[in-house]
Amino acid sequence: MGKSREKWVNCANCNIAFQAATLEIILCPNCQTNQVHPENNGVVKWERDHSAQRVHSDLSLTDTLVQSNSNSHRTAFQLFFSRWQPYQAAIERFFVTLWPTSLFTFTAEEKRALRLAARGTYKFSKINDPRLAKWLIHRGGSSAVGGLETIQPEIARHLVKTLDSLRLNGIQYINEQLAQCLVRHNGRTLYLDKLRHIDVEVLEILITHGGRGLSLGGIKNLSIQEASVLARYRGRLSLNGLSTLNSEVLAALVQHAGKSMSLASIGTLSRPQAQQLKQYRGDLYLRGIRELPLGINAEFVDFPGKIVLKHHERRPNKSYDTVDSPAKSNATHIALGIVTVACVAALFALLVAALSGL
Repeated sequence: MGKSREKWVNCANCNIAFQAATLEIILCPNCQTNQVHPENNGVVKWERDHSAQRVHSDLSLTDTLVQSNSNSHRTAFQLFFSRWQPYQAAIERFFVTLWPTSLFTFTAEEKRALRLAARGTYKFSKINDPRLAKWLIHRGGSSAVGGLETIQPEIARHLVKTLDSLRLNGIQYINEQLAQCLVRHNGRTLYLDKLRHIDVEVLEILITHGGRGLSLGGIKNLSIQEASVLARYRGRLSLNGLSTLNSEVLAALVQHAGKSMSLASIGTLSRPQAQQLKQYRGDLYLRGIRELPLGINAEFVDFPGKIVLKHHERRPNKSYDTVDSPAKSNATHIALGIVTVACVAALFALLVAALSGL
């Protein structure tokens, strides 16, 4: 009878497992304390001698169950998982490119920051974990990287995979290595609006950006050499911080090969500047100007692109070559209609003749 009531129990003092009868005072073989174990897992009553350390005061039902399961009933999978867990984050970082974002294991603080970032209410000032960068880009939190003050190339490699605009307006300096990573961005616009100065070597790399546009709103002055380099950029170029535009720099910029150029810091246009800008072949964004004076506006009569001002835009004139062009176009359509009807009638006559011959 006594044997049938024995079961595996855990010492509440030293936490070792041993067999003992329930509802009886038994002695722990390790710490030599008297204990009474209930038939069901629950609170364990025990006597502590003066030499025992004050580790436990009592055990709750949850604590007892967890300890019992973890020590005497753990499966091979549970043992493997318990040993894997301390290394899981390091393994995820090593295989971050292949690892699914839904399986990343983050801390409670990181999870909270990511939830807020996905809602657009949190911005990171620094990211050292590539898993965070990958999660933000794939889960719609790309706006949260706008406050990054520094960025490592291994983090940038994940951020550039977004198909949306990449706003890195907290970065004040980039070197050639970082520039090589950023130009892999193939999304919309790459914003680097806090850069006050960029080395020519870095500019040579940035103009190879494969995305839709490049915004360098922090640059206030350009040399002729820098302007000539930027003119080779094939995307939409935004230089909204330029405070001075001399004729040499402007002459270089109007050679820009992209679809548009934005110079939002210009508040007024002189006639010489207008004469230079009208040579540009793309769209001009001059959002710092409310209205073009009549004399300046006349310079852009034959401008091929649109000019976007502060409150409205001026589209190119698409007039007919001559007054008689609409009439000639209508006559052409009528003639084509007559020819089409004649062809259909001829085919119908041939079909009738063939059927009557049968």
